[in-house]
Amino acid sequence: MRQGPGPEESEPGCEVPCAGPCHAQRVLQTLNRYRRSGTLTDVVLRAGGRDFPCHRAALSAGSAYFHSLFAAGRPESGPAVVPVAPEAPGTSPAGAAAALAVVLDYVYGAGVQLRAEDEAAAVLALAERLGVAGLREACVRFLEGSLRAANSLALRRLAAAFSLAPLAERCGRVVRQAFAEARFMDLAEVIVVIGGCDRKGLLKLPFADAYHPESQRWTPLPSLPGYTRSEFAACALRNDVYVSGGHINSHDVWMFSSHLHTWIKVASLHKGRWRHKMAVVQGQLFAVGGFDGLRRLHSVECYDPFSNTWAAAAPLPEAVSSAAVASCGGQLFVIGGARQGGVNTDKVQCFDPKEDRWSLRSPAPFSQRCLEAVSLEDTIYVMGGLMSKIFTYDPGTDVWGEAAVLPSPVESCGVTVCDGKVHILGGRDDRGESTDKVFTFDPSSGQVEAQPSLQRCTSSHGCVTIIQSLGR
Repeated sequence: MRQGPGPEESEPGCEVPCAGPCHAQRVLQTLNRYRRSGTLTDVVLRAGGRDFPCHRAALSAGSAYFHSLFAAGRPESGPAVVPVAPEAPGTSPAGAAAALAVVLDYVYGAGVQLRAEDEAAAVLALAERLGVAGLREACVRFLEGSLRAANSLALRRLAAAFSLAPLAERCGRVVRQAFAEARFMDLAEVIVVIGGCDRKGLLKLPFADAYHPESQRWTPLPSLPGYTRSEFAACALRNDVYVSGGHINSHDVWMFSSHLHTWIKVASLHKGRWRHKMAVVQGQLFAVGGFDGLRRLHSVECYDPFSNTWAAAAPLPEAVSSAAVASCGGQLFVIGGARQGGVNTDKVQCFDPKEDRWSLRSPAPFSQRCLEAVSLEDTIYVMGGLMSKIFTYDPGTDVWGEAAVLPSPVESCGVTVCDGKVHILGGRDDRGESTDKVFTFDPSSGQVEAQPSLQRCTSSHGCVTIIQSLGR
């Protein structure tokens, strides 16, 4: 009988594994030496008046932006010059060149060396714009390591601008500990409540307001244009508020600019949807599932704020609407919701944006729709769906638990994290009427406490947290 292939043999057509990571590292080191010496380079990047000869193939492999740029272009007879403008506001020419140098070192496998917070911010902004995977995490680790009382406010604003939820939470804790008299601070987290339905669910509310929990002060904001909508999706990205959908087959997307204090219409969704959700993962905004008037949707879209474009992502394994959606640990979780035919599901669908792939996790201990979810300290909290409890899910262990009992069950409520607590605002009660009740859940104590009521009864509204100047 013929024996299998020996150590030096391989089956015809079989892939022989690489000798090891050392080989790949040697190739990258050689490419990096070529880059630094200008050997075999075929493109020049320009930033801050400084030129960086590079290789298109290496840039395309390490950057989604350059892959799209070079794949769409025609071959050049000589090295092309590509200007790379700074993204971080106030970045100097020298800072722009330094940021690009760090990004190129990372792409070519030379590692990351960051020296200051403003440099990390510039590198983070450039890496996100160029679509350089992995560099975001390196910048966040540096910023977390440099966090202290003196820079906590600046880093909290930076965390909000780049949707770095874990860093924002850490900054918030440092701020609250270092500044016991927080009411004297100009910047603070506020809860933005947008639109929704009135008590009987007959009227669509035009209001948008910002609420500061500590001072219990409400501040009116400009009304959302075309407010005759409900069960839309709302999310915060880079400290701006995004709203999409709101009626059957709606493609509209609006952004409230916290800097300009006005609503701006941005690129429309490719697929019209209603009763869907949006969430931010790794600085990218995802619109997930929903209903188009005929069927539940598998469709998932990803928004790029730099190019103002939507692109299709891997579809949901199971189409759902009115599900709970939250990001945690760099992944997106879709929990429960209504399946095609209107039957509720207990499935937990997990999306890895790096792999553009979905997987199923342990099912939820409930089958409900009209749910809401938020993440805090690596834990997802799920409520709504007329459930009497707040449930927890730990993505790291794939284990479900119970956190607290609610005073009264609600669905289609507003849920957001502000100042380290989960805020539950309004919603629809078991009689089908909107409520103005507000509760907070403190994970550190496990306590649910009643808070001052909303200005009006509302359900199916938008609810997000941003950082805003209290003196505005």
